[in-house]
Amino acid sequence: MAEEEDFRMDEEEEEDYGGAPVSGGRSKIVTILIYAASAILGILLMVVIAYQVAKRVTTERYKEQQNIVIAPAKPPLATYRFPKEFRVNTADVDEPHFIQVSIGFGYDVNNKELEGELIQRQTQMMHIINLILGGKKKDDLFTPLQKQNLAEEIKSQINMILTKGKIEEVYFEQLVVS
Repeated sequence: MAEEEDFRMDEEEEEDYGGAPVSGGRSKIVTILIYAASAILGILLMVVIAYQVAKRVTTERYKEQQNIVIAPAKPPLATYRFPKEFRVNTADVDEPHFIQVSIGFGYDVNNKELEGELIQRQTQMMHIINLILGGKKKDDLFTPLQKQNLAEEIKSQINMILTKGKIEEVYFEQLVVS
């Protein structure tokens, strides 16, 4: 019976606190308000951090853009074009493929001696290009970077035989690998 009286006292005490059950000395409403305030504070903290990060990133991008110096465009180059396109079998052994390419060279407009040398060495240059192309496999000419590497290889090999100047660019007017 003493237990029943203790139980009744607890119910009476609860009624004194407005009918809300007491848990650890706080009512449910206070607990909910504390959780809500914590959630709002957490969201506010995340917004402030996100704003600061975005501000820092934007500032760094702006600084990078300010450091970029736009160089003036190079003057156009004179162009030497081979009269015929190159058709060469690739180095693939499992399945036959071929490369078909039209090539042009860019060189300094003021170098008339180089223009004459390119015409005189046309056969020699065609031989070098045929050897380079014949040593490539189909998979060696798949990406733009690989094609750029091919252009650099041709340029370096051709420049090794030239005496009146150097070519500055290799242009692929057409490049088909089949």
